[in-house]
Amino acid sequence: MFINQSIQTYSRPMMPSSMRQHLRQKALGVLGPKILWMAVGKVLLFFCPLLLLANFWLSSSAGRIAVALEDAEQGRYLLMDEHIKLRAERARLYSPEYLNKRAASQLALYVPGKEQVTRF
Repeated sequence: MFINQSIQTYSRPMMPSSMRQHLRQKALGVLGPKILWMAVGKVLLFFCPLLLLANFWLSSSAGRIAVALEDAEQGRYLLMDEHIKLRAERARLYSPEYLNKRAASQLALYVPGKEQVTRF
């Protein structure tokens, strides 16, 4: 069995800190925009489909709301027509000519003539 019992220390060769700082800045200068654009690309890759889905959903919702609004407007016009017809019918039913005719036919009530009215 061979055991090396040397007590020598080993230190890694190191470059001066100014040189290390210079190399780090150079690496960031080269890779900085690339890293930034990769991050922007990842964000866009996530948000673009999300934005596209939101756009589709909003456009379909707007279409459904437009159809519902059109149906409500059509119903409003129909109700306005019915209201006009009902007001004309009410005016006809409350007219004095119609009331006199109806009273004469159903209740035998007639408006007396001038020669029929006497004062005491």
